[in-house]
Amino acid sequence: MGLSKLDPRTKLAWYVLMIYFSLISGTALQLSMVLLVEVVTSLILTGSLKRYKAMIVVLFLLGLQILTVQLVFCREGVLIYQWGILKIYSEAIPLAITGILKASIIVFASMQFFTSSSAQEFTLMLMKFKIPYRFAMLVGLSVRFLPIMKAEYISIVDSQRTRGLKMESAMDNLKGIFPTFLPFLYRSVRRAAETALAMELRGYGRTKTRTFTSNLALKPYDIALISGMLMVISISLVNKVLPLL
Repeated sequence: MGLSKLDPRTKLAWYVLMIYFSLISGTALQLSMVLLVEVVTSLILTGSLKRYKAMIVVLFLLGLQILTVQLVFCREGVLIYQWGILKIYSEAIPLAITGILKASIIVFASMQFFTSSSAQEFTLMLMKFKIPYRFAMLVGLSVRFLPIMKAEYISIVDSQRTRGLKMESAMDNLKGIFPTFLPFLYRSVRRAAETALAMELRGYGRTKTRTFTSNLALKPYDIALISGMLMVISISLVNKVLPLL
């Protein structure tokens, strides 16, 4: 059973489950186990982890920020190093590791969810949750436009490079934000206006009933998976609440 065969509501339940465990897990070992389950599950269902290559760079930069914040501001544990006003305590690195693992789980689960479903599936899923079609369609439309706008931005960067704009180092990329972002913003507004005009000319919103080329229906294995994940969350919540009572 591939990931594409699962109902988007099943993927949403898995996404909620991973976020829940990332929030309640307090030790690095528990978080490592959750992240390992995510990776193994994705590897079994998709057979490859190539789509997550870009995530490594994002997590590396995010991890550096978390580590820096903990080293500078953490005041828990024993003082192990001091240089001027900079004081590093023993709990800074464990807290940074915990934060990095939590962020990794959330980012990985987000990529699993948002890259495994099509724009139409997102729209149909929201409609199953009784969200009006006018608002549900916006989510699907946004998902469709992401790769288009990415191609637009790459085209703008290439055109600016041909005009002599340096985009070789990280500092050059930061300096090049303004000469590339303003044309990108203009193209985005123009494309949004063209899309709105095209939808209006096609009579969008004149009738309340809609027809689709496909429909969502929970299959037996979807029901079993969702029930199992909800049961896991319920048992975990009960175990958390009972000691308090």
